[in-house]
Amino acid sequence: MSFFHPRLQELGVSAPPKQVELSSGVTGNTILAVPSEETLLMGWCLAEQPPAGSAAIAGIVTDSITGVPMPRAIVTAEPISRLPGLRPVEVRTDETGYFRMCTLRGDLDTKLQAHFGTSSGRSIEVYVPAGTAVLQDLILLMSSEGTLAGLVLDYLTGDPVTGALVSVAGTSSSSLTDNMGRFLLDDLPPGRHLVTTDHIAFEERTDSVTIFSQETVDIEVSLATEALEVEGLVVTARTRFGRTSLAGDAKRADFISREEIEAMLPRVRATEDLLRNMNVPGFRIRRVEEQDPITGVRVPVLCIEVSRRGGGEGCVMASVALNDVLIPFPEQFLIDLDPNIIDRIEILSPIDAAFQFGTAAGNGVVAIYTR
Repeated sequence: MSFFHPRLQELGVSAPPKQVELSSGVTGNTILAVPSEETLLMGWCLAEQPPAGSAAIAGIVTDSITGVPMPRAIVTAEPISRLPGLRPVEVRTDETGYFRMCTLRGDLDTKLQAHFGTSSGRSIEVYVPAGTAVLQDLILLMSSEGTLAGLVLDYLTGDPVTGALVSVAGTSSSSLTDNMGRFLLDDLPPGRHLVTTDHIAFEERTDSVTIFSQETVDIEVSLATEALEVEGLVVTARTRFGRTSLAGDAKRADFISREEIEAMLPRVRATEDLLRNMNVPGFRIRRVEEQDPITGVRVPVLCIEVSRRGGGEGCVMASVALNDVLIPFPEQFLIDLDPNIIDRIEILSPIDAAFQFGTAAGNGVVAIYTR
């Protein structure tokens, strides 16, 4: 017993047959499996007709801190041997951070490394025998750690609070305020964090703070002796080049304004076309078919992934919110949504989405607002 698939046949790959014994009147069970990733990789590479003696390497490039796949990163494979005629091989990752090299010289030690702009990942030495393939993921240090500095004050008197414990959830970072009420926390990963400030004489307070790569974020926290509504945080950021606003004036890749939508409307037909113009690392949108649970008919739906961490054809579907309300069945909703009524679109990372919408939005959110 075996099975066939047109995609596998295109690659010249077939599943190995399996012998199954059946008895009259008895239902038998068996398990069939697709070939390994290495075998599929060799199938892809053979279709490209590489020279004799070639080897293949494939993998995914991700950011070392956030784990987000890195589209359009450069991967280089440089032979360590100084044999004449050997040259480095260079490819770019696709929209999912995946790369494939089919024309490497086999039977040689090779240095594999990922690059993006001025950033480079740690080089890895691999050895691939000729005629074989290996899988090797790579990481890039795209996001450097940031720093959180702050001042803790008494809400009623405005005096600095000494000895308050400031801690960041999910990390080992914590600090006590000095006699001026100040604290400093280094080496925090970029992203949204919950910062808790606690003192025996005051009510504990927890705030959400966004840490930026290679920046110092300053906050001012006011503590009250009892639970009451106090003013929000005062937040500024200091980059390596001086103080800056957190909002900034640069165009955001995770946001499309009404003006940008109007400029694109003459050349788009659907909301998914607008989403495809959002150049967010790890963001992936594609059409797939799913079986309707009621009719049993396979219908086209959209698969949207905000932070894809692996390869394959599975879908880690992000949530979709319309005017801050999560949509029950977003896969079909986005196909039917008229782009002309959209005012703006924002992509929320899994961390930001969980803060705003709860754990149900743990795969990220496409937030759509109408006119």
